[in-house]
Amino acid sequence: MATITKIARESGIVYKARVRKPTGTINRSFKHRSDAEKWARKIESEIDRDAAGLTNPAQKVTLSEIITRYRTERLPQLRPGTRVAYDIHLRYWDKHLGHLRLADVRPEKIAEHRDALRAEGRKPAGVNRMLACLGAVMTRAVKHWHLLDTSPVQRTAKLEENNARTRFLSQDELDTLLQACRESESPDLYLAVLLAVTTGCRKSELMTLRWSQIDLTTGVICLQHTKNGDQRTLAIPRQVVPLLEQRKSAQQSGTVVELRADPLLFPSRVSANQPVGLRSAWLKAVQRAGLGDFHWHDLRHSCASFLAAEGASLREIGEVLGHRSVEATRRYSHLTEQHSHALVRGLADKLLGGGQ
Repeated sequence: MATITKIARESGIVYKARVRKPTGTINRSFKHRSDAEKWARKIESEIDRDAAGLTNPAQKVTLSEIITRYRTERLPQLRPGTRVAYDIHLRYWDKHLGHLRLADVRPEKIAEHRDALRAEGRKPAGVNRMLACLGAVMTRAVKHWHLLDTSPVQRTAKLEENNARTRFLSQDELDTLLQACRESESPDLYLAVLLAVTTGCRKSELMTLRWSQIDLTTGVICLQHTKNGDQRTLAIPRQVVPLLEQRKSAQQSGTVVELRADPLLFPSRVSANQPVGLRSAWLKAVQRAGLGDFHWHDLRHSCASFLAAEGASLREIGEVLGHRSVEATRRYSHLTEQHSHALVRGLADKLLGGGQ
């Protein structure tokens, strides 16, 4: 039974509605008695429907509550790289849609944010990864928690991706980009870009890299949890070793961030357990270098390009990049063909003589 109480305050008269629920009492104040009565009737109706078993489970919880549950139960089970990306995506969805009841997270609402993200300049692939993260939460709500019959993300169209895009840096472009990274306000950007373009590691692998995976004595990085689930090792260029040694000394002395038991190579200044965000610094460096539409992932393509120029085979390029199949590496076939053609012509000139 609801009660309406008239209360005189310095700011004026208000009407306080109080409704008793099985879990306790809730109340809310209104300027008009009619509004207080409407709210009380609405709450009482919800209580009656719930008691009769007529309330949809998805109407009882908010998306924010579901995201919190996903973080607790599922997120720790994911690979480190995926965990980092999902943590960022979940914060976005919690901020923008977390207040909605799960039943109210409709496909059209998700599509609005999909389009808004694209309008902000996010790439289709990046937006689709954010949708995939929300989809993972919704699938969990369907199959494991039985709060939904179907996932609204499955009824939301993904953006079309241009997966054939392959952008390589020339040597001059690389020099210009590295100089722009040196001049960046971020103390992390130059080393991160240098490692990415010389080792071919993915950004997620780089951002979750810990000092325990780096052997400066042998000059090797051990990636234990890659995108494909395989372990692989990467050679650290000799020019990069001194930079890593300086960074480790700086962390140990506390000038960068406190060195924990197994710290990240690129920890955030806010939390040593979270990787640093480089998006803003990266975009500024790309703009300063005049590279136009150049993505971080293109550093990986550029690594493959430089390897091919040095005579690496497709198989060797695939091993460095961590590809499971030759098909994933085939986009670089024209680069290795150019080297093979040069070898054949060089051999012919040696055997037959040039200029005939």
